[in-house]
Amino acid sequence: MRLRVSKTTVWRVIQRSESITRELMRRVPRLSERHKVARLQFAVKNASFDWTKVIWSDEKKFNLDGPDSRRGYWRDLRKAPMVLERRNFGGGSLMVWGAFCAAGQLGLAFVSSRMDSVEYQRVLEERLLPFLRQHRRRSLIFMHDNAAVHVSRSTSDWVASRNITVLEWPACSPDLNPMENVWAFIVKKIYDEAKQYNTVEDLKLSILDAWTNLDPNLIASLVGSMPRRIGEVLANNGGPTHY
Repeated sequence: MRLRVSKTTVWRVIQRSESITRELMRRVPRLSERHKVARLQFAVKNASFDWTKVIWSDEKKFNLDGPDSRRGYWRDLRKAPMVLERRNFGGGSLMVWGAFCAAGQLGLAFVSSRMDSVEYQRVLEERLLPFLRQHRRRSLIFMHDNAAVHVSRSTSDWVASRNITVLEWPACSPDLNPMENVWAFIVKKIYDEAKQYNTVEDLKLSILDAWTNLDPNLIASLVGSMPRRIGEVLANNGGPTHY
């Protein structure tokens, strides 16, 4: 049966519905059985871990034209559709390294898009080591994922020579890193209402402002979410969490 229903009527039904909502598809890591086993072992080992001791870190790319992923929006069908302008050759972008722990944020570092081990070690020298000295280490543990520059022999030797304790991390586990949630918050803030940037410097200033003004309650809630993340990994036999 084919019903003759206008788009405006469909729009009104969607607006009034309690079971239909605007939602972007959630990304989850593609996990092999080997990945799930490693995640499960990580969760079992750290089921009672004190997550306030961990410094969480990650890198993130920001574009002048907005996030890499497509953006959704509720369109008023009575108006022309919104479009997202893209510059020729992709405009510009910034690669940013960031880290935080229960005690607060470390200084951001703007790095090259193809950062090598030497540059990464310089970031740790200028951002991580001063933070550790300031907080007298306090048994702090550094977390970074298994990116090549993080686990290279050169970086591993550099970290070991400075007595930095590194959290053993399971591959393909961005959902266990609260720094991913911080990036998501910053993306939402700086690209609010489909905002775009004319210059890299404008984008940098916006990122710095969002980072500097992160709500301490957000930081606390993300650190506090770790037991629940670990619980979901255990419940899902190493599978992805909803984070």
